[in-house]
Amino acid sequence: MKIGILGSGSVGSFFGSFLSEAGHDVTFIARGAHLAEMTKKGLLIKRENEEITIHNTFTEDISALAECELVLFCVKSGDTRGTAEKLAAVLNKSAYVISFQNGVSNEEVLADVFGEERVLSAVVFVQAAIEAPGVIKQNGSYGLVIGGLSENGGDTAKKIATVLKDAGIPVKCTDEVMLRKWKKYLFSLLFNPLTAAIDKTIGEILEDPHLRKIAWSIGLETIQVAALCGIPLTETDIDQAFQNAELAKSHATSMLQDIRKGKVTEADELVGYILDKAEIHGLSIDTLKTIFFILKNKENNLQTT
Repeated sequence: MKIGILGSGSVGSFFGSFLSEAGHDVTFIARGAHLAEMTKKGLLIKRENEEITIHNTFTEDISALAECELVLFCVKSGDTRGTAEKLAAVLNKSAYVISFQNGVSNEEVLADVFGEERVLSAVVFVQAAIEAPGVIKQNGSYGLVIGGLSENGGDTAKKIATVLKDAGIPVKCTDEVMLRKWKKYLFSLLFNPLTAAIDKTIGEILEDPHLRKIAWSIGLETIQVAALCGIPLTETDIDQAFQNAELAKSHATSMLQDIRKGKVTEADELVGYILDKAEIHGLSIDTLKTIFFILKNKENNLQTT
């Protein structure tokens, strides 16, 4: 199968490596130093119990995905529409696009560009980071929960799940992929902005009673907004997110990784989305808004130093 990885950062590179090992024709779209190293030496994946090097097509030319049957869409949320429109201009009309992105807003954009019958969503569970250009380091367990957006999306999801499972990736299918995505989004909102704003790992948040209270308050605000959006989250989901976090204490969240690298985070898209929804419904979510402003101040300082 011809498969494209659009946005070959830690997540796209990690899962793409399984598909490559399984014998699929995989094209990785990347840029900068990461692309340069992969082109020169291949893509080194340091999984928890093994190291492998992948030698495939590595390029920044999106037209290289023209004949792909499946594209793993892994770009930052702020780049979703622009990148999707570029992809749509070259991608064959029978190909499927599956979002491996954070947040809950990207699927709407992708469905607008490609039509919802061609779009799937993946809830991604993995602790992975770019250790160095061309090198991905992963720890702990990993897996996917996938589903379609259209009425027939369940059948499509099952077909794609078979491809992923045969490549050695743990996958489950669901008819409620956006509910599952919101639960993952809840976890992200609990820890991503806060860790990045105060330069702490998830474990450091969990071990400090005051920081735990801040995170819990963010969770309460999130389930209020989710209810207004028709998504039935509860305090049980917050508690489950905290339990899951116990398994990722040493993990530096994606936003914290960005800040430590001097990069702008996805805060505008991931946090801005729920702030906008709250404002539309006349709801004040002051805890998350305060963390957002602290994080934006931190980003602004990065850009001026």
